[in-house]
Amino acid sequence: MKKKLIITALLFGTFTFANAQSMGDITKATNTATSAAASSFDVASISNQVMGLLSPKLKLTDAQKPAVNSLVNEILNKKKSILPTKKTDAADYTSKMTATRESFTAKIKKLITPAQFTALTPLLPKSAQSLTPLAQMLF
Repeated sequence: MKKKLIITALLFGTFTFANAQSMGDITKATNTATSAAASSFDVASISNQVMGLLSPKLKLTDAQKPAVNSLVNEILNKKKSILPTKKTDAADYTSKMTATRESFTAKIKKLITPAQFTALTPLLPKSAQSLTPLAQMLF
C-alpha cells in the first residue's frame, strides 16, 4: 500500500513539474507571437496602400501629399508602438487606438479642404472588420 502511495505521489509530482514547465513555454510562445506581430507590422507598405487610396479619392494636391503622408506614417508608427499591448491588455490597446483615430481625424482636417474631408468621411472604417488599408491603420 505504501509503495502505491509513493508511486502515485511521484507520478503526481512529475506531472505537476511537467505542466509547470509547459506553462512557461506557453508564456514564452505568447510573448514571441506578440513581438512578432509588432515586428511584422510593415509601416512603409501600409503607408503606401493608404496613400494609394487617399490620393486619388481625395484628389490631394502635390502640396498636400507630403503632409498627409507624414501624418499617415505618424499614425502607423504610433500603432506599431502600442501593438504589443493588443494581446496583453486589450482595454488599454483599444483606448489608445481610439485616441489615435480621433487624433488622425483632427489632424487631417487641418491638412485638407472641407470638400476633401467630406470625401474622406465615408472612406473611414467603422470597425476593424473592414479590410481596407485605412482599417489596418486605424484599428
